[in-house]
Amino acid sequence: MTNLNVAFCGLSKNCINTIEENIKQIFSMRNNYKDVNISLFIVDSDSSDGTKEIISKYEKDNEFIVYRDLDDLEKNYNSRIERITLSRNLCLDELKLKNYDNLIYIPIDLDVNLFELTDIESFHKILTSFVNQNTYDAIFPISSPNYYDIFALRAKGWHNLNSSLLIHKIKKVIFFGSFFLNYFLIFRKQLTEKKIKSKNFNVISAFGGAGMYKLINNKLLQIEYMTDKSNPEHVSEHILFNSNFENLDILSDWVIPAPAEHVRFHTLTFKEKIVYFMKTIKNDFKQKLFIK
Repeated sequence: MTNLNVAFCGLSKNCINTIEENIKQIFSMRNNYKDVNISLFIVDSDSSDGTKEIISKYEKDNEFIVYRDLDDLEKNYNSRIERITLSRNLCLDELKLKNYDNLIYIPIDLDVNLFELTDIESFHKILTSFVNQNTYDAIFPISSPNYYDIFALRAKGWHNLNSSLLIHKIKKVIFFGSFFLNYFLIFRKQLTEKKIKSKNFNVISAFGGAGMYKLINNKLLQIEYMTDKSNPEHVSEHILFNSNFENLDILSDWVIPAPAEHVRFHTLTFKEKIVYFMKTIKNDFKQKLFIK
């Protein structure tokens, strides 16, 4: 692939602890690897912790950074997924204005330190390998210590159902047993790095904080993120987006940290897990009484 453009497209909301380091690392990659033309697009939504100020500081002196605000979404959209979809599509709209031909599109979540476990040198090698091979149209990282993004994941032999929607439907009928639903449909599916690396899953969809897509032959003009109109809160925007691509894979050498809140159960001691279990029972009773 010649005349290669690489576009990082990041979403941010109150990312004060990670936003600057992520920008610095992408800035470093742009300066150190002249074989690719790197751009960074950031869409921020309602940050109030200083994130906007940091982005503005870097945008001011760097033409390769494009920054847009998309505030007040919560006033008009109840669904978190709808808000994310709008933000991701704003990134795509900015890309389309650039009239890119050959493009590697890298959507990222800026609330994690994306290069903490896979440094820039290793990331550049992954990017180069991805560009030079013809096997996959999109690749995704694993997350450490456990794979957290079950909702965007569809992989035969691992996780091939919509656990969020299934849990939502079951809870409408059965008020008790939230822990067991979460355990069997989410926690048990959040595999460790070691287990993922030992398997060869047939991946249909994934994300996990980042992705890498080949957009060639005007593919950029043909795609957008969408929400499931019948279930806008329980169908990940990545599921529908990834249906535009035929060959996908999760790359075991590309590792990013899992957000702590999404894998908290796995980090608890045995005693803490018992306390967690008891709290879910208490919350189930509260929900039952509230609905009555």
